[in-house]
Amino acid sequence: MIQNFTSLFDLMDAFPDEQACLDHLRSIRWRDGEFCPYCGGTRVYHFSDRKNFKCGDCRARFSIKVGTIFGDTKLPLRKWYMAIWMITNHPKGIASTTLAKDLKITQKSAWFVLHRLRHAARTNSFNAPLKGTVESDTHFVGGKEKNKHQSKRKPGSQGGANKEMLLGIVERDGELRTMHIGDKTARTL
Repeated sequence: MIQNFTSLFDLMDAFPDEQACLDHLRSIRWRDGEFCPYCGGTRVYHFSDRKNFKCGDCRARFSIKVGTIFGDTKLPLRKWYMAIWMITNHPKGIASTTLAKDLKITQKSAWFVLHRLRHAARTNSFNAPLKGTVESDTHFVGGKEKNKHQSKRKPGSQGGANKEMLLGIVERDGELRTMHIGDKTARTL
């Protein structure tokens, strides 16, 4: 179930401890059934700590974080979730020093978290195709010629000429995606 958190407090209420975060990750990652991240086997055995698993086929031990952006780190999932919320709710981005101070981790760890999350945002799993009714529109960005200084005006520039074009695509009652297309003369849709 996808929830919208309006504040960091809402996020912490939804995930009060590390086990709640692990259970949430399990429900997302294994929504179609449990599998081994090493061999893909479906015979997965649980240990009593509810954090570690063992594959019945390749006999490898693993945690739910193996093969994800959270793998190979000792940072608790709760701090990862807080970092995700902070990054997605700061429109101008967030510095690693600020993230380190807010999460009480080292700057080096914050830098690592930011790089992993930025890399994950570029992958196809985070950019799944939009579904249902999808609408798109373009927008030209750039000042009006009449508002520019006389020496900077270009003759005959009206409308979208010599301006940068942005494309916006939105899923009805869902996600919005934008991308820079370039100037009008460079590309046509």
